[in-house]
Amino acid sequence: MAPDSSDRNREVYRRLARYYDAYVSDFVQDLPIYLDSVSQDTVNRVLEIGCGTGRVLQALLNAGSLATGVDISEDMLEIARHKLRAFLDRGQLSLQNHNFIDSPLPEQFERVFVTFYTFNYLLTTSEAKRFLQNLNHSMSERAVLIMDLFFPAALANPQTAGEWNKRSLGRGENTVWLSDRRTMDGRVEKREQVFEKNSLRSEIVTYRRFYSRAEIIAMLKEAGFHKIMVANAYDKKAFQEMDASEEPKTGFMIKACQ
Repeated sequence: MAPDSSDRNREVYRRLARYYDAYVSDFVQDLPIYLDSVSQDTVNRVLEIGCGTGRVLQALLNAGSLATGVDISEDMLEIARHKLRAFLDRGQLSLQNHNFIDSPLPEQFERVFVTFYTFNYLLTTSEAKRFLQNLNHSMSERAVLIMDLFFPAALANPQTAGEWNKRSLGRGENTVWLSDRRTMDGRVEKREQVFEKNSLRSEIVTYRRFYSRAEIIAMLKEAGFHKIMVANAYDKKAFQEMDASEEPKTGFMIKACQ
């Protein structure tokens, strides 16, 4: 079984940080949902949890949001600071090394985004419940939470579990080769990745837990959230009232009110 989530993930992302931009740079499908959520005139303060090197933050900042990004990886945050220096200098952005398992932030936010499967790195329900409770304390009245959650590939297509897949990231001299395989241990996915660039080779193992819709509903309600809605795809018009009895084999996004 996987070790403690927080300590393990800090070490993993220390090594992954150098490849992370190549890994996520082409992923933009989620951005319209976040941008639509902050387009209202009443939205001023936005929080992204699991901001990594700043992919989503950059889109929010370009749209004029006053944003705070948090991550447990100082290495990721250092890259984000370099990329988003202009926004930091003019006070539009704050970056913090913070873990919501441990405590809330003293500030309160009108929009909170838990992006790109960040929640799935919480491997126990006790961690997940503390995370949501602390997050709720950092939200203003009538604030909105949006979370992006995954469905493991090894569950969606069991015949592919344990198979290695190789693909290239980036182009030209910036090309990174990624070999990847996924296996399941109960509800936890073990993801093995090998990144190769020129003479550098890094082997990285991460663990992510699949949370069903029923689990998410129960934990959100226990943490004080209501008006829980779900979208099966990255479609800002697709959010519907959540039905715990439905468990399609796809990733999904959750929207909930404080």
